[in-house]
Formats: sequence, C-alpha cells, structure tokens
Amino acid sequence: MSIDVHPQLPDDSVPKRDEKHKIKRLPCCLYLEDSEGKTLIKLNESSSLVWSLCTGEFTVKEMIELLEESYPEAGDVIRKDVYRVLDEFLAEDIISLE
Repeated sequence: MSIDVHPQLPDDSVPKRDEKHKIKRLPCCLYLEDSEGKTLIKLNESSSLVWSLCTGEFTVKEMIELLEESYPEAGDVIRKDVYRVLDEFLAEDIISLE
C-alpha cells in the first residue's frame, strides 16, 4: 500500500456528491447526467465505484480502504485512482468536501 498523500484531498475529508447528478447506464457505458438530462462525465468501473461512495458518510481514507479490501489485487493503484477520480469530480463541481 502506498503512503502517497494528496495535497488538496486530505484523508479525513468527506466527499459528498451533488444529488442533482445521477448515474445512467447505456449498453456501452455508464455516465453521469445532470437534472436537465445533460451528460457530464463518462464513467469507468473505478470512477463509478468512487461515485457510489461519495455519500457524505466516508472519508477519503475510508473510501480507499474499502476499495483496497474489495480489490486487493489492485491495491497498488487504488489510492491514485481515487485521488484522480475525486479531482475530476471536484473540477466538474459535482462533489463537495465536508
């Protein structure tokens, strides 16, 4: 497990998704759609898992730990993936940090 730390996403911050955005499934992919039906972000499997954990209940550290427990074979990349996805969600202004 890496001990990398993200300067803008402290491990004790709590990501919470904007409830105006919902995951939609098409035969080809998953994507986030806003309340007006506009597609914002195409999601892969890891980003959809991160989105599902942005409930305001889990810290960044807890999210990483849950994913590492569920996918031990990917433990070396999970932390970086979580930070990358949260960075994208923050840039799109679809999550907030509590």
